Amino acid sequence: MGYDRIDWHSGGKFPDDLPEENGGIHIGMFLAWLLNQGMASDFHRTDSPRELRRLANREMTGLEFLIDACDGKLWEDDLNDQGNAFTVDYYDAKSTFARQHGSFLQDYCDVFNRHAAAQGFEYPSVYHVQNTWEKFDQLKPILDQRFSQWQAWSADPVNRQCDPKAQFLHACQEVGKFLAPHGFKPNKAGTVWKKVAADKDTVFEVSFESERYNSRGDVRMTVGLSIASKALKKWLAQWGGAAGYEGCIVFGGLLRPEKAASAIVWQVAGLTARSSIEEMCQLLAERCLPLFSLFADRPQALEHLASHGGGFPALCDSTPVPLSFLLCFGTQEQAQRFFTGYVASRPSPWRRNIFQTYTRLQAGEVWESSAYSNERDIRLAFQSGLTLPPKS
Repeated sequence: MGYDRIDWHSGGKFPDDLPEENGGIHIGMFLAWLLNQGMASDFHRTDSPRELRRLANREMTGLEFLIDACDGKLWEDDLNDQGNAFTVDYYDAKSTFARQHGSFLQDYCDVFNRHAAAQGFEYPSVYHVQNTWEKFDQLKPILDQRFSQWQAWSADPVNRQCDPKAQFLHACQEVGKFLAPHGFKPNKAGTVWKKVAADKDTVFEVSFESERYNSRGDVRMTVGLSIASKALKKWLAQWGGAAGYEGCIVFGGLLRPEKAASAIVWQVAGLTARSSIEEMCQLLAERCLPLFSLFADRPQALEHLASHGGGFPALCDSTPVPLSFLLCFGTQEQAQRFFTGYVASRPSPWRRNIFQTYTRLQAGEVWESSAYSNERDIRLAFQSGLTLPPKS
């Protein structure tokens, strides 16, 4: 989630007499306060330790850190969970907390306008505040106060259950109540639910992903799925990682049924949560569980893939990924049928790429990187003795 960035301020009516970087002074001061409170993300702790030390020692300003370590942008990736939770509620003037207690930019302007008035002058704009630690120290008391207020406010059970992360996890757990009777077990957070088939090898997974731009009143999520085989993972390792994907056979999610399928995004904030949860459960029952049942019967799944390909409407597009599953557990004839059908179904540019890969391999060429998506699977087909269909 992008909270603020310099270039959002340095255009339009930005003062002509100031450098563009002044559009980030307020962002830098807020970021400096957050980082000095220990709210840096693991990313910055790993990748920016020198800058964090310099900031803590006041050898660089928050604006300089923002430019040098954050590319002039304040994102959720810059902060830990607590930092993001506070920023979501305090930085957005429309949030419930900000309406009750004040928002960051409102406080920023009030503090420096009061200090300016006490000195007998007025700032021409919010961007004319100097980028100094002295100015930071003038701002720090109100940030400390707002954080204390936020800690008490967010600890209230009514407000806690409206936290974006809490609402997302609640939705995961509610959908999980539908999955549990079907043999699925959750991870600790309840965001991933897995079931091992009767063969003790095939693993079915339903996962939930929150959108990056969530707030208390706008919490969105998507549903993913995968089918994998532990034995297939070992088989692929013996092939030297020819196809990869950690033994995955099928991966996708709940998609819109249009031709150019995209993930369905559910709103699970507030009053819309119940209907979204019910719809997720309904689509899991209609689409995912039948697919999992198909793959619980391995011979049936192998023949289905050989005859119909690896695409499943409103769940995943056709890919060559299941080819390794057919080569590992099925017959050469089934793998050949699958591969022939896949190549024949590809648009002309894709087919041309596949034929070019075969031509290079037949010539004895060796290369590491993939020229296009799923080229590793095409190499596996060649190595396994599968043949291309005639060019149309």
